[in-house]
Amino acid sequence: MKYILINIAALLLAPLALHAAPSQDSRIIVASEAGAKLDSDVTKGGGTDDTALIQGILDRVPELGSLKFIVDGPILVTGLKVHSNTTIECLNRACGFYLADNSNRPLIANATPQPEGRADHNLSFLGGTYNGNAEHQEHSTKEHGWTTAFALHGVEQVLFRDLSITNSRTFAVYLTNWRRVVFENIYINLDHIPKQSNQDGIHVQGPGEFLSIRNVQGRAWDDMIALNIDDLGSDWTSEGKFVRTPGKLFPPYSGNGAVTDVDIDGVQVDDCAQVIRILSRASRLDRVSIRNVKGTYRDFGVWITPYLREGGNIGRLEFENIDLRPVGPRAYDYVPAFLFWFAGKMEQVTLKNISSHAPIDDRPLVWIQPDAKIDRLLIDGLNVYDPRKGIGHAPLIRADGRIALLQVRDVVVQRPNTTSPAGSLIATSMDRSALKAFMDARAGIVTPPGKGRRGWPEGVGYLTSTPQIQRLQITDVVAEGLEHVLDHQAGTIEALDLRDLSIPATTNAVHQGGEAKITKTQGASVK
Repeated sequence: MKYILINIAALLLAPLALHAAPSQDSRIIVASEAGAKLDSDVTKGGGTDDTALIQGILDRVPELGSLKFIVDGPILVTGLKVHSNTTIECLNRACGFYLADNSNRPLIANATPQPEGRADHNLSFLGGTYNGNAEHQEHSTKEHGWTTAFALHGVEQVLFRDLSITNSRTFAVYLTNWRRVVFENIYINLDHIPKQSNQDGIHVQGPGEFLSIRNVQGRAWDDMIALNIDDLGSDWTSEGKFVRTPGKLFPPYSGNGAVTDVDIDGVQVDDCAQVIRILSRASRLDRVSIRNVKGTYRDFGVWITPYLREGGNIGRLEFENIDLRPVGPRAYDYVPAFLFWFAGKMEQVTLKNISSHAPIDDRPLVWIQPDAKIDRLLIDGLNVYDPRKGIGHAPLIRADGRIALLQVRDVVVQRPNTTSPAGSLIATSMDRSALKAFMDARAGIVTPPGKGRRGWPEGVGYLTSTPQIQRLQITDVVAEGLEHVLDHQAGTIEALDLRDLSIPATTNAVHQGGEAKITKTQGASVK
């Protein structure tokens, strides 16, 4: 008993530990014990540049076999490289790294970046704050491409957990050529938005498989999450060959290619410019599930596109529980505002439980572009609550492309304050003004000058192409304040199936005009 009491007293009299406890394992290194000054600030920077010391610690991994580096304070660096079998753990979010002024390179990069094969394995980033100091970095450089917080090219088995990534000059995370990557509890924050921002949150290119993203919060001033599996660094040559074309933005070690098995669950955005972008030109994207996306945005919610090319190679996409609310003013004006935009070739897309609550304008909720070629699009659960008095005549769903099967069911539209019915649930149209303006705004991308690329010669054809829907099913609709359920103004609907519509006498079930054709109609119970 005396022995126990003596030890308790010793513990009570011991000074409080200011840093992590000493480690007896040479593979576990604590920053303060290794000589780091820890005199910076993860929000303001300053202090001693400890790059040489910290990089020297990280470079011990090949000899040690593995390393756990414990960061117990704020560290100023000019950029670090990590090797296989490295864990960086910060004690809390007051600890971490700040990128020194004019570093003009990623804050953290993998040691062996490459577009094919994966040399760097087993990387973990746990806790802390990683500040990219956007205000004092170049947007991009020839050597490193985009100036990002994390740049990982050719990695496998990577974990991000409980991190804050703030003020990255461009992407918070730039990930290409990867396998088995997990993000959990990530906070992305911007205090500074420079001109030519491109401040994505998590930006992913291919090739890759098995990606899990859970509970991402914060603000991006481009795409919060981008699955740009080909991106603009991949294009067709004038001879018709699809190639990766490295340049200033896309360094030679960045990859592109097929991406499969993606699970995104829980994205909360706070005044983001744009939320989710999916860009596939030739590479395959398949088995993707995106759920529980909420918050406020400026320009668009979900943009799926081959980006001004004749392309797209998308298998199955699923979106569920989407409640994104637009705020003003617009962040960018190169593309019109929308919630969902579909372009290119897709096989199966499902939208389930999509909400539009108190919109500020008439942006379409679903916009199927003239160059879309979709085998099946299911919209299952669309909830619209619009308390505005003056509502325009735009449709909620614009169907301007080619769709084999379009199913729209379980829809509720409430417009309690509108003075007269306006717009429609679904419309076809030949209005191509927005598409032409978009093409004009991106003329250098439609036909890149002097680069031997094919451009988008088919684009002009979509200014006159007509909508084609083989089969359209509209069921279980309760709506008020609409002029029409279906406003068919252009193209052909081969088979129309209307069932269980509960609409007032001021709403037409179908309005057909111009040279629009409906080959066959069937259905029941319009109330």
